[in-house]
Amino acid sequence: MTISQGALTVVTAILPDHKDELNVLLTELGGDPSSNQDLPLGKVDTLHFGCFVVLNDLDDYPPYLVFEANYDGDLDNHLDQLISEGGTGLKKIFGFATEFPSNANDTQLKQFLKQHSIPNAAFYIAFRGHSVASLKNAIAVRVEIENFLDLQQADNKLEGLSSLQVVERIQSHMVKPDVITPTVSQTTVTQWKARAKRNTIVLIVVALPLVLLFSPLIIGWLLLLRICEQVDNTATPLPPLPVDPRVYEHPDIYPQSHLTTMVSVRDGFIHKATLAFVLKVTSLLANKVAIAGNLLGIPTIHFARWAMMDDNKRMIFFSNYDGSWASYLGDFVDKAKYGLTAIWGNTDRFPATTWLAFGGAAKMVPFKEWSREHNVYAPFFYRAYSSATVANLTNNIEVRDTIGLPMDEAAASQFLQKL
Repeated sequence: MTISQGALTVVTAILPDHKDELNVLLTELGGDPSSNQDLPLGKVDTLHFGCFVVLNDLDDYPPYLVFEANYDGDLDNHLDQLISEGGTGLKKIFGFATEFPSNANDTQLKQFLKQHSIPNAAFYIAFRGHSVASLKNAIAVRVEIENFLDLQQADNKLEGLSSLQVVERIQSHMVKPDVITPTVSQTTVTQWKARAKRNTIVLIVVALPLVLLFSPLIIGWLLLLRICEQVDNTATPLPPLPVDPRVYEHPDIYPQSHLTTMVSVRDGFIHKATLAFVLKVTSLLANKVAIAGNLLGIPTIHFARWAMMDDNKRMIFFSNYDGSWASYLGDFVDKAKYGLTAIWGNTDRFPATTWLAFGGAAKMVPFKEWSREHNVYAPFFYRAYSSATVANLTNNIEVRDTIGLPMDEAAASQFLQKL
């Protein structure tokens, strides 16, 4: 059975004057998110990424605590495991929430988390169908093969062998009883890519007649949006928001990073309706087209989600990605600026846009400044496979899924190039 992944976003107001105390607790637990005593997320084998952020009390909103989790399988099962392994820590953390029951038991904690969760407006998954266990297995298989080849090379046992002969030695080694067993994917990387191409063609075939049919409505809507843009672009700029230095003062020691972006939606029906429509399209593309480790041309994102808050007046974005913040934004500008602008152009303080998708993120300097102002520090960030990038995981999965297949010399040579 193929494993599905879900995204849990829990949002709750913080008790008055307790934000700093909560930050201290999250920072303490976040120093060792995998194996701290109260919330050892490394024991939760259904969790890919998890984080806690504290939203400041800006724009007449109280401070919020937000918990993000990207998990495998059924939500109830995931919460049961999460609470079983880390209930003590969760009760301490959510004890700072305004509506959290005093002396809550595990059942009340689970009910609280579900009641205060918000739906995703759009959710992207790089490795569909792959559980935490599957990805860790792919990593372990590649490590096993590399260690075997290193030992063979050290003993000069690979001298003069063809690529096929080397692969045959690897295959013989991998079937030994004391060696890790590859858990082959039900759907391969190649099949996901083929499915993405097929879905793209189907969506184009379906969308073109609809665009033509509704072209008068689309043109009229764009004209109204353009009027709103002109009003926005000539209005007195809102004052800049304070930048949290913690987001940028310490470069991450892992290949993976985390981004939380909190924005306010522009006033007016046109902007709100446009944003809702663009997020619907984004959700469709994320579920049907961006299903092979690539989101809008960006191959470095593990999970990403957009969710609406405060009666759709604010939007929060979470992303777990590879590399630095600067390189990540550079990828957005180079490869996805139109889609990015179509989404965030409907929010306050975003650089001036034109005709929905132009301007905005294409203006690198103001775009980076906007991002700096709207990024939220995560004092607690957990990664299940902290040293693996999307590119490495894709390669590892392909190695794991093909090692047991029959090969000729050409296929064996191609396989060895992945190691």
